[in-house]
Amino acid sequence: MDYRKLGLLLFLLNSASTGHAAQRYPNGRIIGGQVAEEGLAPYQVSLQTIPGSHLCGGAIIDKEWIITAAHCVTGWPPEFLRIAVGSNLYTEPLAIYHLDRIHLHCNYDHPKYHNDIALLHVNNTIEWNDRVKPISLPRVLLNTTDPLLLTGWGLISLWDPHPEKLQKLQMFQVTNGECSKMLEEFDDLHLDVGHLCAFVKRYQGACHGDNGGPLVYQNTLVGIHAWSYPCADGYPDVFTNILYYRDWLRQTISGNTKCKSVTTSLN
Repeated sequence: MDYRKLGLLLFLLNSASTGHAAQRYPNGRIIGGQVAEEGLAPYQVSLQTIPGSHLCGGAIIDKEWIITAAHCVTGWPPEFLRIAVGSNLYTEPLAIYHLDRIHLHCNYDHPKYHNDIALLHVNNTIEWNDRVKPISLPRVLLNTTDPLLLTGWGLISLWDPHPEKLQKLQMFQVTNGECSKMLEEFDDLHLDVGHLCAFVKRYQGACHGDNGGPLVYQNTLVGIHAWSYPCADGYPDVFTNILYYRDWLRQTISGNTKCKSVTTSLN
């Protein structure tokens, strides 16, 4: 089962209807987080379907480039998506940018659950201000016991409507070895250096709608949310390890997109 696609399906169905009985979680936000302070994450974006439904998170890394998870944009033409920036209320963004290109990693999902990363190119230069800024990319391997910052508009419990206000949660790195042991019942998930795990405890973690969103350490983007099962149920959240993909990011931004079937374009 592809839990990423299942999560997105549940998220979209939930956005359309909230008639289900809610599965409640203590202190339900991100799940188990808090409302973020205005301006806390100026790099945060809401990847939206037009005319404005939140689909996934993402982060600004350059004046023309957004990073997110590949599974968030697979199958979507660029003209059907947009980027909302500059506000903790995704329904009231400071600015909206439209996409003209989507670049998936050429080995996305080969093997399964690997290389879950995409770059989105906007058709106008993003204007910087106090609420809209890029996030730095990592230069060294993350190895810390300090807290990491996850932000997003994901569901605050499995069947509740997603919040309009940005949520935040402090998480902690879990080594890939320990993470593999905690996820060993999922036979189709095999972690490698392209993955990064973070965890707090049961009832705290990412949920549907946080996909593609930023995991940050000391103002550096160390991961984007790729996979959770199902939502804050006592398992680590799995992120795409940004350091591992720095070269791919650099080459793609510079125009080196030689992989077949990587780019979807309006042109």
